[in-house]
Amino acid sequence: MDALRRTKIVATLGPATDDQATLVAMIRAGVDGVRINCSHGTRNDFIRRAWQARDAAATAGRHVAIMFDLQGPKIRLHESSRRADLDQGDTVRIVGDPKASGATGALVVDWPGVVDAADPGTSELVIGDGAPRIAIAERTKGALMGTCVIPGTALPRKGAFLTHAQVRSMALTDKDRQDVRTALDAGADFIALSFVNGADDIRELRGEILGSSARIIAKIETLSAIQHLDEIVDAADAVMVARGDLGVEAGVSRVPLLQKQIIQAANERGRMVITATQMLESMIDAPEPTRAEASDVANAVIDGTSCVMLSGETAVGHYPIETIQQMAEIALDAQDGVTPVVVEGGAASGDGRTTAESVMRAAVLLAREIKAAALVIPTATGGSVRAAARFRPRRPILALCNDGEVARQLALEWGVIPEPLHQRPEEPIEALVERCLMRAQRRLSLPDGARVVLTSGPQVATPGATSLIAVHRLGSSA
Repeated sequence: MDALRRTKIVATLGPATDDQATLVAMIRAGVDGVRINCSHGTRNDFIRRAWQARDAAATAGRHVAIMFDLQGPKIRLHESSRRADLDQGDTVRIVGDPKASGATGALVVDWPGVVDAADPGTSELVIGDGAPRIAIAERTKGALMGTCVIPGTALPRKGAFLTHAQVRSMALTDKDRQDVRTALDAGADFIALSFVNGADDIRELRGEILGSSARIIAKIETLSAIQHLDEIVDAADAVMVARGDLGVEAGVSRVPLLQKQIIQAANERGRMVITATQMLESMIDAPEPTRAEASDVANAVIDGTSCVMLSGETAVGHYPIETIQQMAEIALDAQDGVTPVVVEGGAASGDGRTTAESVMRAAVLLAREIKAAALVIPTATGGSVRAAARFRPRRPILALCNDGEVARQLALEWGVIPEPLHQRPEEPIEALVERCLMRAQRRLSLPDGARVVLTSGPQVATPGATSLIAVHRLGSSA
C-alpha cells in the first residue's frame, strides 16, 4: 500500500492536450484533476475541453476533477502607451487615462483607478514578468511619479501588476462572471478565484454560485492575501499557492517561505492546498526536468501540499505525458518525507468542531495504533474524508461516495482514493458495511486477514451522520 501516491496532480489543458488519446494517456499516467485557464480561449473552448476531460476520465476509468481558473482583474499598458526603454534610475510618469493631461510621454495603464489605488512609497508597477519595475514615489494630480528600479522595455498591451494596490476588492470582473456561468454550465467541480485580497472576495464568488456544489479555491498571489491569510483560508474551500504573481509582488526570494506559510495555514484548518507555477517548466521543451525542479516538487510534497499543478508544461508543452510521469514519480518518492499531523493533541488537532470531525480524528489515531491497512469511509458530502485527510495518515483513505461529483472533488484530496458506492434504499447497515468491506478489499488489493478501520453512521448517505468507528478484519467477522 505504500506504493500509492498520496499527493495529487493537476494538469492545465491547452492545445497540447486537445488530442483525446494524449489526454487519456495523461490521466492514466497520473492526472487527478484538470485546470481550464479562463485567461486563454472562448466559452466554446472551455466547455469543449471540460467535456473532453470527462470523456477521457471515463475511458481511463478514473475520477478526475475539473477546475475553472478565473482570469481576475488583469491590467495592461494601454495600446496608446509609448514604448519605453527604461534604465535604472529613470523617472517615469504613469497615468490611467490616455486622455489625461500629460499622457503623451507617460506610461498609460489600461485601468482608470491605478492612480488612486497606488500607495506611494510602497507600491511598484511591474511590467511583464518583472522587468521593468517602477517604484511609485508620489501621486500628483491625475498621475503617479516613479523611479525605475529594474531596467527593461515597456511595450503597449504588455501585462502589468501594481503591488500593494489599495482597493477594497478586485475579485470579480465582468469577464469573470461570464466565465463563472460557463463553469457552472460545464459542471465544474472547482472554481479558482484570482487575486484574492480578503474573505469578502470569497463571499462575493460564493454568491455567484448559489445552488451549485462547486468548491472555491482562493489563489494566494498578493501581499494583501498574505496579510489576511487566516480569514481567506477559513472562508474558502481550498487555497492555491500561485507563485507566479506572488513572486512578482513579494519578490522571488520570499516565495519559498511564503509557500510554506500558506501550506501550513491550509493544513491546520483542514483545507486542500495546491502548489503551482513553474514546477517542471523546463519540460515544455525537454523530456526530463532539471534537478532543481525535481527538488522543488519534492519540497512542496514534503511541506504537505495536497496537489502539485502543471501549467504550460501540459497546456503547450512538447512532452505532456512524460511530464505527468515525471511529476508522479517525484511525488511518490518524496511522500515518505511528509510528517503525519499529531492527532493526540495540540493546536493542529484541536477539539473537533463537529461530532463527525471528532470521530474522524479518533479513527485516524486508531488506524495508526493498530497499523490498519486502510481507512474506509462511506461519505455523502466528503466532509468526513477531508477531516481524515487533514491528519496526513500513512495508509490510504478509501472514500466510498454516494455521488459522482463528490468523488471527483475528493480526487484532489491528499491520500484519498474515491470510489462510487451507492446506498440502496432501505438497505440494512450490516449489508452496507459488508459491501464497503468487499469493495475496499477489491479496490486496494488487500489480502484476507488485513485489518481496516471503517467509519459509518445510522444513515451513511446523510451528511454529517458519521458517528461510529469499527475495526474489521477482511475475510472474517470484526
